[in-house]
Amino acid sequence: MPDDNDVDSPVNCVNNQGTPAVFDGPMNNKKRHRQDLRYPKTILEPIRHVVEARDVGVTFDDVLAHLGSSREQYTDPNLTINGDQYLDLLRWLKRNTQGRLTLKDWLNYYTVTSGGLVGIAALSAVSVRDALMITDRFLQLIVPGIKVELQEGPVHTRYVIELRADFEEMSRFLIEMVLAIINAACEDAMGGRNERTVHFMHDCGTDAQGRSRLPEYEELFLGYPVYFNCDFNGMAGESKNLELKTQRANEATYHATKQILEQQLASLQAGASFSTQVHDKLVEMAAKDQHPTLEEFADIMHVSPRTLIRKLGQEDTSFKQLINQVRLKRSRELLANTSLSIKQIAARTGFTNANSFSRAFKALSGDTPLQWRKQNQTVKR
Repeated sequence: MPDDNDVDSPVNCVNNQGTPAVFDGPMNNKKRHRQDLRYPKTILEPIRHVVEARDVGVTFDDVLAHLGSSREQYTDPNLTINGDQYLDLLRWLKRNTQGRLTLKDWLNYYTVTSGGLVGIAALSAVSVRDALMITDRFLQLIVPGIKVELQEGPVHTRYVIELRADFEEMSRFLIEMVLAIINAACEDAMGGRNERTVHFMHDCGTDAQGRSRLPEYEELFLGYPVYFNCDFNGMAGESKNLELKTQRANEATYHATKQILEQQLASLQAGASFSTQVHDKLVEMAAKDQHPTLEEFADIMHVSPRTLIRKLGQEDTSFKQLINQVRLKRSRELLANTSLSIKQIAARTGFTNANSFSRAFKALSGDTPLQWRKQNQTVKR
């Protein structure tokens, strides 16, 4: 782990009983976006395995009946459920299994094939970086309500997981489940050679006897250190580990599956909401230090500025809101993962000078850039 003086420090945490140190800005239209999400039937396979293998109070036929489906319909490879159905199913399972179905149970029945082609492509990648970039780009194909991002710094690297839709009281469970699956996949691919730490924005919590649940989490995450009340959900490690070779590399399989995944992603993006397309394009441009004006961006999207404003307004957001979210996120990445000066970061995030950047940053986050950077160097268990 980095020490307190490391400007490339990947984490910002407080003690297990505290509150999260930093939150990203609010996401717009979460509920509406959840309704738009389409989950493939692969998301149901681990559920099928666990309810068929264990007595948890429900059968898979009960699961399908709750979804208004049947075994015959389940054979359809194109079967999908939307985000509202998935949230309702998670609630139904929690209620009807009466606590007998734990996160560890779910994880026991996830395999590389549970992730379909995404899992196969990641496992057959040559390096850790290639494997993580697969999930970075394609996880949305199998868990569309969650986005992951590899934030590579000169010394330390973050692998950040972010909910892109509101799953209400099940949000914590989803973040923990997806991160546990990715962690297990890393272990499978690397055989314990890639040291990492696990981070959550929420607190650790206690069991029915009031004891800390930290030992449960450390077991779930295979003994790797787990931190809570951090400024991000995800994993962190040394950047040099990204160069490590995987144990099951197969370049032919990797390139073949990646090509298919690119086609699937293009199809998915074609059906995305307009505000999602705008946001994703702004994120892509921000990574290249490009921050267009409304007029410039309208031209990129092949619409008039008036049409851009109108279409975003129909989805209860605006270009200013979206670009501010993207700029704030990008500036935090640069503050946390580089030793660039405030002036340099201002230039790379589209501001004319350091003063205007500092004012905007404080208005959006509550801290000045220097305050945020100083806090981001502190790591506590």
